Amino acid sequence: TPFVFSKTLNAMPDTESEKFTSHNSFAEIAPLYDGFILDQFGVMHNGASGLPGAPECVAQLASSGKKLIILSNTSSSSVKTLDKLPRLGFDKANFSGAVTSGEEASRYIAETYGPQGKKALFITWGSGRSGNPLDFIDQCGGISITNSADEADFVIAHGSDVIRGNNDDKNEAIEISLGGFAEKGDFSVLDPILKKCEELRLPMVCANPDFIMVNPNGSEGHMPGK
Repeated sequence: TPFVFSKTLNAMPDTESEKFTSHNSFAEIAPLYDGFILDQFGVMHNGASGLPGAPECVAQLASSGKKLIILSNTSSSSVKTLDKLPRLGFDKANFSGAVTSGEEASRYIAETYGPQGKKALFITWGSGRSGNPLDFIDQCGGISITNSADEADFVIAHGSDVIRGNNDDKNEAIEISLGGFAEKGDFSVLDPILKKCEELRLPMVCANPDFIMVNPNGSEGHMPGK
């Protein structure tokens, strides 16, 4: 059973006395709080299924009247994050909402670059993965995408597989592979592209600031924040 950590502040902060306390179960601290902010990956699930005991714990907290909110570095929107929960073993009705870095990034892009119709170098996930990366672009207002730094006004770091351009005449995705970055953290393909962006002084918006993730099989994946 994972440990739960809590911290209670004194009226007058004292660094020496402010120590985290580990607990064997949420049951020990649930009566102390009206709600909980929960991370997703590695806390609730591993991306493929709920972690042992996590769906039951969430259900018990919700049935006890606790307000539950997800706070996640995922590049997915808040709606998509909640919609994925049932296949992971959770009832999305148990959550008041979700706050994701993807949602906040798309909102910022829509406000900052959307009105001017700016063009983004779009670093994202390959089309073979679940979900359509262009759904994220649809949330970003009036921007367009390119796979060329020379054509870009800014950079979006949304995923770790490819640089995505517009669809070709056959409506197929134009993608430039980032080589072994996602699986091995190999920057050999990505570094020259990032150096070009630096030379052009292109600002970057990162929709997922995680450095690494742990895949369901235990291997590590390298993320946009790296």
